[in-house]
Amino acid sequence: MIFLWLHSFKWSSRGKAILFCIAHFNNKAIQSDFVFDCIDEILPPTSLADVTFNFDQVVNTNSPESCWTYLMNLEKRGTPHTDVNLLNKLKDCYSKIFSRLPIRQFSKNTSYARILVRYAELKGIEDPDEAQDHFIVARSNCKDFAFVHVAHAQFEVSQGRTAFFITPVVKRGPEVPSSAAAAHRAGAAQQPCTPVNQAPCFQTPQSSLSALSNETITIKGKQFFILKMIGRGGSSKVYQVLDHKKQLFAVKYVDLEEADAQTIESYKNEIEHLNRLQQYSDQIIKLYDYEITNSHIYMRMECGNLDLNTWLRNRKTVNPLERKFYWKNMLEAVQTIHKHGIVHSDLKPANFVIVNASLKLIDFGIANRIQPDVTSIMKDSQVGTLNYMPPEAIKDTSSQAGKARSKISPKGDVWSLGCILYCMTYGKTPFQSITNQIAKLHAIIDTSHQMEFPDIAETDLLDVLKRCLVRNPRERISIAELLEHQYLQLKPQASPVPECPSNRELQKILMDLAALQSPNSIVRAANVRSTRHVFSL
Repeated sequence: MIFLWLHSFKWSSRGKAILFCIAHFNNKAIQSDFVFDCIDEILPPTSLADVTFNFDQVVNTNSPESCWTYLMNLEKRGTPHTDVNLLNKLKDCYSKIFSRLPIRQFSKNTSYARILVRYAELKGIEDPDEAQDHFIVARSNCKDFAFVHVAHAQFEVSQGRTAFFITPVVKRGPEVPSSAAAAHRAGAAQQPCTPVNQAPCFQTPQSSLSALSNETITIKGKQFFILKMIGRGGSSKVYQVLDHKKQLFAVKYVDLEEADAQTIESYKNEIEHLNRLQQYSDQIIKLYDYEITNSHIYMRMECGNLDLNTWLRNRKTVNPLERKFYWKNMLEAVQTIHKHGIVHSDLKPANFVIVNASLKLIDFGIANRIQPDVTSIMKDSQVGTLNYMPPEAIKDTSSQAGKARSKISPKGDVWSLGCILYCMTYGKTPFQSITNQIAKLHAIIDTSHQMEFPDIAETDLLDVLKRCLVRNPRERISIAELLEHQYLQLKPQASPVPECPSNRELQKILMDLAALQSPNSIVRAANVRSTRHVFSL
C-alpha cells in the first residue's frame, strides 16, 4: 500500500501531521481521535502552527463528532480568553463548520448542538450582543438538548443580569406613575440586552438555576422561574421566564388595579388579535396562554431577546442580505394582519422582535379592526410614533369644528414600514434630523418638503423607499406589490464548474508527495477525492 511506502520516508514533524490527515481522509477506518492524538504528539501543544490544512479535511468528513473533537483539541493549545490568535483561529474553524454543515440537517446531533453553544460562548468574549444572537439560534434549532438552555441561562447570569432577579412579582404588581402620559397605555419597549457594567469576557457562573426558585410567576397553575425583566411600559412589565422543562418564554404582566379603561381594553384587544392570527403566519409572535383576573393580566408568549430597535442601535451598518431578509419578514407579518382586517397603526423597530433569526411582529395594543368593505376608518386622536407616523394620521380630516380626527388605513402601515427600511438603509428615519416636534409634523404633511434619498448601490431598494414614502396614500405602493417588487427577487448566480484533474496531474501529485518538495502539494492531494483510485494503481 502506497501509504505505508510513504510512511517509510523520514518525514519532518509538519510532514507527519499532513500524512496523518491524508490517511484520515482516505481511510475512514482511522478514527479522528487517533489522528488528533498523533498530531498533538508531533506539534507542540502550545504552538499555534497553521493547522488549517488539517481542519479542512475534518470538515469535509461532514461529521459533527470529528469537528467537535478537533475543536476541543485545538482549544487545549491555550486559553481563548487571553490568547487572541487562538480565539481568531477557533472562530475561523467554527465559521467553516457552519458553512459546510447546514444547521437544518444536523440540529438533532448532540455534537453539533455543543458546537453551536461553544461558538456562542466564544463570541461572548468580545461581543456579548452577538453572543446573544448565537445563543438564540442554538436554542431555537437544538431545543431538545437541556444543556443548550442551561448554557444560555448561565451566560445571562455571567453578563451581570443577576440584579433583575431580586424584583419579586407581588399580587398588586408594579406601581404606575400618575402622569397623564403614563395613563395612556405605552407598548412595552424592550431594554438593551447589554448592561453598562458588563463582564469583559464570558465566565461560567457559580450559581445554578435553582437559585431563581424564589422568584416565580404562576399562570393557570403552572409555575415559571423569572430570569430577568426585558421590558416595561405604562402599566405592564415583560419578564423572561423558564419553565420546568427549561423552555424560555416571555410573560407580559399587566396591573389592572392601576390601569384605566382604555388601557385595559387595549390589552384585551391585543390578546384577541394574537389569538386570531396564531395559525396564519410565523411572523406573528406566538401567544401560548393567558390569564385575566380582576387585578391582573398574564400573557405567556414566544421569547425574543432582541428587538429590531436594539439590533439597529448596536450596528453601524446593516448587511444588505440581512436587511432584505428582515424586510421580507416585516412585509409577510403586515400582509397577514391586513388580510384579517387589522391595521397595526404603530409599526416601528421596537415592535419587531428577532426570534430564531427572523423578525416577528408584536404589540397590537392600538391596532384597529377594519370591516372587509371599508378601506379606512377615522380615529378621534392621532395614534402611532411620530418618526414613523404617516401624513394621513396627522392631518385633521374632521368635519366637526374643534375635534381632531385622523384617517387609519393599511396604506398607513406601508408608510411606517418605509420609515423602518429607510432607517435600516441610512441609519436614521426620514425626518429624524428635525428636532422641533411642530416643525417635524409640518414636514411630514407638507408636500413641498423634499425628503432626502442619498444615492445607494441598490437601485431596487431606492425605488422601494421612494414608493413607500409617498404622501398621498392612494398613490402609495401596497404590501402585495412590495412582496412582488424586484428588490426581493433573488438573482441566480452561475455555479462554477468543478475542475476534474487528469491522471497525469494525479501522478504528479504522487511524485510531489514522495519527494516532499512542497507541503502545498500534500494539501492538494488531500483535497482530491479521487486519490483512492490513484493509490490502487
